[in-house]
Amino acid sequence: MNIKSCLITAAGLGTRMGEIGKKLPKPLWPIFDKNLLDLQVEYAKNLGVEKIYINTHHHKDKINDWARDKDVIILEEELLLGSGGCIHNLKNTIKEDIGIILIINSDQFYFVEKEFINAAYRMMLRDGVNSHLIGIEVDKTEKYNKTCLVNNYLNDIKKPSGESSYITYSGVGLINIDNIEYVSGESSFFKSVCDYKKEKVRLTTPTNREYWDFGTKEKYLENIFKLLEDKENEMYKFLVSAKAIPKNIIDLKAVPNIIEMCSGELILTKKESSYSISYKELTSLP
Repeated sequence: MNIKSCLITAAGLGTRMGEIGKKLPKPLWPIFDKNLLDLQVEYAKNLGVEKIYINTHHHKDKINDWARDKDVIILEEELLLGSGGCIHNLKNTIKEDIGIILIINSDQFYFVEKEFINAAYRMMLRDGVNSHLIGIEVDKTEKYNKTCLVNNYLNDIKKPSGESSYITYSGVGLINIDNIEYVSGESSFFKSVCDYKKEKVRLTTPTNREYWDFGTKEKYLENIFKLLEDKENEMYKFLVSAKAIPKNIIDLKAVPNIIEMCSGELILTKKESSYSISYKELTSLP
């Protein structure tokens, strides 16, 4: 039995994307010929998902326009409901049993094998656990939250010490939405959905899997150029299969200093080790 439903979280304000994020919602930022939401829908379908929900708030009209010809269900949030509230809003809006649902962020790609996800799904059914989160080991210099585990169950969440690599929650998880108690309004994920202080929250980490984070302007710029510097990676192969990379980019022998996307609406520039970006509605920004 495979996971059938997915929620792509896409309602954030885009504050980490700088001034351009105020004009262009992050889920619609392009990766060459496709945007992040196009690619997340493709990612979910590759895992066998049949029904896809997307929550919206910031520039929701632009995302609604994108969704008009897509096989997705949009859940609008008049008020931003947070990482937990968006899941409760799905539970309250869709008046039917959903069961276990896959949760993914619109700005991150974690190339976990399909069988790993399905095994987590089967363990949830076997053990009666309502949530199974997917972790990732990150470098000690990263600024994510550290997850503390006891026998693969979440015990605490702390700031990292900076002394060694650590496991953090990747943003990919499975939630039995039918079994969570509905909470109205804004709420956080680890308070109202995966409250590890009140119930068991399993977290397991696959080994040697690629993780691509486009969630800040800096990481977005860095990773776009990184994709061209080293094409032997899962993300690049995924983009080719999703028809996101045009042939003139595929055929490049050297990494360009300037990359145009959205038919020139978004222009990325690299100068030595620094990057800049400009958008048609704004002047060039550092």
